[in-house]
Amino acid sequence: MLLPKLVPFRWFVLWAVVLCLLFVFRGNVALAQKAAPKNATWVAAEKAVTKLEQDWFKVQLAHDWDKLRGFLGDDFQLIESDGRLGDRDSMIAGYKEEASSVVTISMTLLVSHAVANDAVVATGLDDISLRQRDGSMSHRYERFTDVWVLRNNQWVCAAEQITLAHPQ
Repeated sequence: MLLPKLVPFRWFVLWAVVLCLLFVFRGNVALAQKAAPKNATWVAAEKAVTKLEQDWFKVQLAHDWDKLRGFLGDDFQLIESDGRLGDRDSMIAGYKEEASSVVTISMTLLVSHAVANDAVVATGLDDISLRQRDGSMSHRYERFTDVWVLRNNQWVCAAEQITLAHPQ
């Protein structure tokens, strides 16, 4: 009678050990992948995109819409904070419409992460200071995810998703 009860228990223990080993192995692989050094191309790509992200606001505040258009790919896709879909033209039209009320734009967080030699994902948090019609100031915080791709030796933003956020 004791033997039939032990056999299932042994199987349970065996499976538990196997699952633990798989978990540990998978965790070590993930750690090794995270710790692996990036190749020089990826590092350069991240630096280039970081600079473009920082320049984006300067260009926007200067109302240099043609230069901003050059940052965006012809096939640029936008997901606005309210879920609306847009493209390069609708994004620039929105910037133009809001331009007179924007006082400052600052990036409080920016992380550029190369995912391939020709693709970088940039994420961050923006703080946009706006002057209201009554003269008061307000802030809008936006989290963003931008996907940059290298086309014809030029980095262009192919997609952006914006989410309204709170300050950190």
